[in-house]
Amino acid sequence: MKKPTYKYPDFVSKVKLKSGNGKRYWLNLEIDKNKSDGITVILKNPSRADKLISDKTVFNVSNYIYRNREKYTELKNIGNITILNLMPNYLTDSSGLKEFKETIIDQENIRTLKEFCGKNKNVIVAWGNHPSGLYHEYEQLKAETKKILTENKNQVFFVDRLTNAGNPKHGQVWGYENELKKLTE
Repeated sequence: MKKPTYKYPDFVSKVKLKSGNGKRYWLNLEIDKNKSDGITVILKNPSRADKLISDKTVFNVSNYIYRNREKYTELKNIGNITILNLMPNYLTDSSGLKEFKETIIDQENIRTLKEFCGKNKNVIVAWGNHPSGLYHEYEQLKAETKKILTENKNQVFFVDRLTNAGNPKHGQVWGYENELKKLTE
């Protein structure tokens, strides 16, 4: 079955990214050139979104932020959204990520997380539960990411609820009415 192709929503005026070798390190969407703030969203791994096409998760996340700008003060002045991931490997079905087990902890990706969490004060974590076969690596990546967020004194948010395993709800399944909540460790 062919997957639907997602276009970027009309409010996205510019798309920039850094990718290569089957990985995407960051994706930046300009949603309002008159607003100066950026927000970072940390997901699990990239599915398909690139310069020309979006994917279900990026589409959903950008719509959630855009539609809720009046509802939450943290989103009011957002002009751009930076999408990062715990794992940079492009793969729509995350159950296949275990084949990259040896290299899934990517130092360039960790540097990217540090760089963008240093730039944007507000961060939404949205990585969902661990992919099969990568529990320990996932825990390690989450710990590293939380350390970066703490060091940068980021304001960290999640949407709706944490999973039974204590992970933030994945951006792909956010509902527009779901509440943006502050994560307190």
